[in-house]
Amino acid sequence: KKLNKLPSEKEIQQRVARSLILQINCVVKLTQQMRTEDLRYLRLLERLREGQCNFEDYELLLTRVVGQPTVSLRVPPWNQAPMLVLRNEIRTQLNHRSAIHKAVEVGTNLMVCVAQDFCKGTAVEEPALVKKL
Repeated sequence: KKLNKLPSEKEIQQRVARSLILQINCVVKLTQQMRTEDLRYLRLLERLREGQCNFEDYELLLTRVVGQPTVSLRVPPWNQAPMLVLRNEIRTQLNHRSAIHKAVEVGTNLMVCVAQDFCKGTAVEEPALVKKL
């Protein structure tokens, strides 16, 4: 009998990738090879291939955005858009910010109730495990 185990980081990433791929509704096929003459952008592309991008690369990419350069997550439809994250810490931070924002929006105090997690009848108190919950 297969035990219910938590998915590995790789399995989570594969599920997220599949979910994103299933959302694709348009494919553009590029048929002509183009070479960039912009040396700064060419260096960015080389660093991108190696996974070595820096903040200046990020700023350069922002200059290539067509339309509104930033999107406010406080206005529709972005304030209700689902967000995919791979880390519990990021999920927790997003949930906290969302709860604070909603409390301010409706004019109420935010109340946080922390649960005590148990595993096989024993309270989970190991700091490394608590951090992951």
